[in-house]
Parts: sequence; C-alpha cells; structure tokens
Amino acid sequence: MQAVDEARGAATDEALSAWFLGESHSCCGEGDIMELGSDHMGATRFCRENENCVTAEFDEADWAVLRKQHAKCFRFVHLNGILPYEDLLAAIEASRTLLRPHGIIALSDYQKGNNPGSAAAVWNAVLTGTLRPICTTKRRFYGLWGDPGPIQEELLVWMASYDSGFAAEVHVIAGHRLLHFNIT
Repeated sequence: MQAVDEARGAATDEALSAWFLGESHSCCGEGDIMELGSDHMGATRFCRENENCVTAEFDEADWAVLRKQHAKCFRFVHLNGILPYEDLLAAIEASRTLLRPHGIIALSDYQKGNNPGSAAAVWNAVLTGTLRPICTTKRRFYGLWGDPGPIQEELLVWMASYDSGFAAEVHVIAGHRLLHFNIT
C-alpha cells in the first residue's frame, strides 16, 4: 500500500510541477530552470526555445558564481530538500537571488522524518523572511518571493477542472495562506 501511495504522490507532484512550468499564467512566464540536488524531476522537458536547464549536485554548486552568472534569470528553481538545516537555508536564500519576479521555488522531500532540519529551514525562511508558501504536497513545498494569491486562485481553478482526485485543504499558518493537496 505504501508503494501505491508514493506513486500517487509522485503523480501529484508531477502534475503540479507541469502546471507551474507550463500552464500557469500567474507565474514567471520566461526564464531558465534550475535543479539542484540528486532528486531531479526532469524539468528539462519544460524548457522552451532559448531557455536552459541548469542541473548540479549541491556539493558542486558554487553559490557566489551562480549568483554572479545567473542573477534573476530563472523562472523555476527545484531543490532537493534533504540537506542539513544550515545548508538548505543558505540554498533557499541563494535561490531568491536567482529567481525572476514571480519565479517559483520547489523543495522536494523537505519533510522527511529522517531529516527534520529540512522542514525547519523551509518554515524558517517563511516565518523570518519573504518566502511565501503557495502549496504543499506530501513530497514538495512550492513558494515564491511575492504575492502568492493570484497563483493560488489560478491553481484552485485548475485543480477543480483537473480530473485528478486531488483534494485541496486551505490552511493559514502565521498569517500565510497555504494550499495543501492530498490524494482522495
């Protein structure tokens, strides 16, 4: 049963990532895509003409070089959340400088039980910084630096029309509206 639930969770995240990368009108519509960490979701297939997908392992990532060469050029940054607290917090902050306005950050596996520092880093960035949550699933956190309201409304309309079996729960955490999607 756990394998079936994991497969359904992966399908949820696949559909959400595809929506963020290709169908949303409220997200940043142009720019490159970055994936850091060992858990790549295959975002290269969403690159449009004249766009690039940068992939690297965290230990290969030189944040100073990335910030200098790629400042504000990404529309989507995907990070594998299985990092120690301080490292993930630094990666989230670096992503802010790499994303274009209305660009999306996705963090996979940010709430795995064997690494509670990942969830702490994500929510620390929300509670003490300007990272705003859009939605979560069992596997991923999606957010941006800016107003998530228009994206959340568009996402709810899309989910209502999408024959997915996804159920949306709306939460308010420390004044931040958050959508959480479950499989029904």
